[in-house]
This record gives sequence, C-alpha cells and structure tokens, in this order.
Amino acid sequence: MRKIETVSVRLLKALGIALFALLTATSLIFTRFFQNDYQSEIPYNQVDFFVLTLAGTGILAALSMWLSSFLLRKEETAERNLKILLAAALCWMLAAGFLWIGLAKSTPVSDQNMIYTSAQRFNQGNFGRLTYGKYLYYYPFQLGLTAWESLVLRIFGEDNVQALQAFNVLGTALCVYAGYRITRMLWKKRQAAAAYLLFMAGCFPLIFYGVYVYSDVLAITLCMAAVWQSLRYIKEGKKSGAALAVLCFAAAVLLRNNSLIVMIAVLCVLFVKAFSRKRWQYLACAAAILAASLGSGPLVKAYYEKKTGMEVNDGMPSILWIAMGMQEGDKEAGWYNGYSIYIYQDVCKYHSETAGKLGYAEVKARAKEFLKDPAYMVDFYFRKFSSQWAEPTYGCFIMTYATEHERSAFAESLYQGFPNRLLQKYMDSYQLLIYGLVLFLLVCKVKRKEQDPLEWYVLLIAVIGGVLFHELWEAKSRYVFPYFVMMIPMAAGGLAELSGCIRKWRTKDEA
Repeated sequence: MRKIETVSVRLLKALGIALFALLTATSLIFTRFFQNDYQSEIPYNQVDFFVLTLAGTGILAALSMWLSSFLLRKEETAERNLKILLAAALCWMLAAGFLWIGLAKSTPVSDQNMIYTSAQRFNQGNFGRLTYGKYLYYYPFQLGLTAWESLVLRIFGEDNVQALQAFNVLGTALCVYAGYRITRMLWKKRQAAAAYLLFMAGCFPLIFYGVYVYSDVLAITLCMAAVWQSLRYIKEGKKSGAALAVLCFAAAVLLRNNSLIVMIAVLCVLFVKAFSRKRWQYLACAAAILAASLGSGPLVKAYYEKKTGMEVNDGMPSILWIAMGMQEGDKEAGWYNGYSIYIYQDVCKYHSETAGKLGYAEVKARAKEFLKDPAYMVDFYFRKFSSQWAEPTYGCFIMTYATEHERSAFAESLYQGFPNRLLQKYMDSYQLLIYGLVLFLLVCKVKRKEQDPLEWYVLLIAVIGGVLFHELWEAKSRYVFPYFVMMIPMAAGGLAELSGCIRKWRTKDEA
C-alpha cells in the first residue's frame, strides 16, 4: 500500500517540473500588462527583453541569499534573528497595508460594489438583491461574502469601507505567518524560513490587494492557515490542527468557492496517507473537512431563506463559465466576454436548466473545433495560460485603481508614474525568481532521488489544481494570484537548496 504514496510523489515531481519549466520559460520570454489608463482590462502582450529580466532576477536571488545567510551566520543567534525577521516582516505588512489604505483611497466598483451595497441593504432589512433578476439571484454563492461584510459594517459603521480593508490588511499578516509556519514544518534549514519572509515582504500585489473589498485576501489567508493546520495534524498528530483546518476550509469556501481546489489538495494527501500508512483517522478528518466545506454555503443559504421568507435561487449554472473560458473575446482567450449573462438572462430568462444545456452544447461545439484544429487549440490555451501566469502584477493595479477621491501625487504615481513602471519591472523579475526557484527545487529532488512524504507536496498539488482549473474556467490574472502565494514557501526552499549547492561548489574548489 505504501507504493501508492511513492508513485503519487513521483508523478507530482514529474508534473511539477513540466509545469514550472513552462511557467519559467513563459515568464522569461513574455510579459502581459494592462495599459496605465486602466480603462479596459485587456492583457496586452510584449516579448520581454529577457536579459534585463534575468539580470533583475539574479540580483534579487543574490540579495535574498546574502541577507538570509548573513542573518543566520552564527548558530547561537540564528533562531533569535529569525524571530526578529518574522516580527519585522509582520510589522511591514501591517504598516504598509494600513498606509496603502490611506494613500490608495480605493472605491469598491463592479462586483465589489454589488456585494458592499448588498451588505448595507441587508443591515437595513432590504433583501431585494435576492429577488428575480437581481445580483444575488444570479450569484447566490456570494451570500457568504455578503454576510461577512454585513457583519463588519453592522459593527463598525454602515459606510465604513475602511473597516473591510483593515480586515484585509490583518489577513495579509496572518497569511505571512501561516506561510512561515508551513515553511518551518517542511524545511529544516532556517535559511528557507528567512528567504520566505524576505520574499513575502517583497510581494507587493499582496499589499496592494489589501484595499480590494472582495474575498481574495481573506480566502488566501484562510487557505494558507488551513494548510498549516492540516500539516500540524499530519506531521505532529495535533488534533487541534484537524479541528482548525475544518473551520478554516469551511470559512474559505464560504467566502470564495475556488478555495475548494486547496481543500481537494489536502483531501488527496489525507486519503493517500490513510491507505498507505493505514491511519484511518485521516479519513474521518477528510470527511469532516468535506462536510464543513460543502455545508457552510447551504447553511448560510438556509439562514437567509428563513430570515427573509423567500427561496434563494440556485443561480447561474457553472457550465456557463467553462463555456466562456473556451471562447475568444475582445480581451483575450477565455477572458470575460459577457456570454454567461447573455445566455442566462437574455436567452433563457433565468431558467437554470435550459442555460445549463446551452452551456454544455457550447462546450461540446468548442471542443470539436479544437479537435479539428490542434494548432489553434494550442495557440488558444497558451494565450489563455500566459495572460494569467505571465502578468507579474496579477491585476493588483487595475483592480484597485477606481476611486471617488483625489489621491496624492505620490499615490497616483504608483499607478501611472515612474514608480509604477519600476514596480512592474521589479515584479517581472520577482515572478521569474519564484517560478525558477520552485523548478530548481523539484529538479534537485528528482536528481537526489529523495523520497519525501506526500504532505511535503500539498502546496504543489494545490498549484497544479489551480493551473488546470483556470485553464478550464473564465480567465483573469487576479484569479491565479492565490496559487502564486502558495508557491513562495516552495521557492524559499529552492533558494536554500541553491545556497547549499553554491557552498558545496566553493568547498570543492577550495579542496
């Protein structure tokens, strides 16, 4: 039975190397970007001047390696310095996040605004958005986020959008801490933990998304916390880890359905470990996580049905997003083009069953087109892939640009001036660094024929799942950002491996 785990690990290594080789090559050669007027969300493509990108990546790698080695150079002070670095990273995330709330003065628009105003109306006893043809009639899966924002606004003030942003900033700090605990559990080398903290401190999209009044940051945080607690249960036998993982996944899925991908990654580990190690209690933990995650949404739905006395609609069929993800549009392959709204609202008059059948028929039709022209299929899905994974800002500027207030000249320059161009170039090299280090780590694992337990690869499973899912679903660079954050602990391990290899080469030369 243990061969199941061994085969699973080998398969993950092979898939991971193939995926990160593609990510690294794509990031090196191409860069996707949005125009600085932020009037249209079109991911334009440009071929990189890769020498400059490589140079930036090399500088970032050298600085990270030197600084992490410098802080840990003395064994007697290494642990203390690491704790100081952790405190500094957390303080930086909080200080930068709260400062950015004041500077960005971002205003919720589009889906953000619909959720925000729905929460305000709920607090006033107005549940009209649940009725026929309204926003929550289309998207009842947003009820969980609406309930959360309703609670925050009821406590801190009906128009206090800054309170929602403040919770996001607190979430970024918790996300960094959860990732730190994951890194410490997966790598014995302190340098990996130090590199992780340095990388996270330099992950500017996470800071910028603190003002985005949506579920993105909180869902990332809850997923990272859930993975941390799951590892506490699997590696250390902590039952409290299992209980907290259940709660974190239930909340994460309630706020953002895509969190199911991370939940499935943990379930895969638990199922394989249960059979390969004959630890049947893992099945009970998996069942609890599954029940809580799938049950949290219906529970909130039932609450609002009882509270309002009206039936909550099932909403738009998911197949419409998959069908749209297979279509061309005015933005890029698989990006939003209005198809789902057109079919559900205009053609089917909100009849979910008919809309689902039409969506399924469109999927079959597009699949036939792809099979008839494989070259076009490869081109389509590569454009879709690169438009999400080779856009180094992950939409953090365009998604937070809207405001009803006047920004300072400095804040505006971070969106449209020289500092913005500098940050974009920095993130281009930073993105390549993360992709490249994960690739290096996996190649080292294969070369050394190391047999790590399956839980070591839980983040990799989640990333692979995220890539596959977003090749099927509607595309957007913002959507894949959670998986980029999940790569950073692995990249930190890759930097520690690279540092170790360089030390061995030096020692060999000296000998």
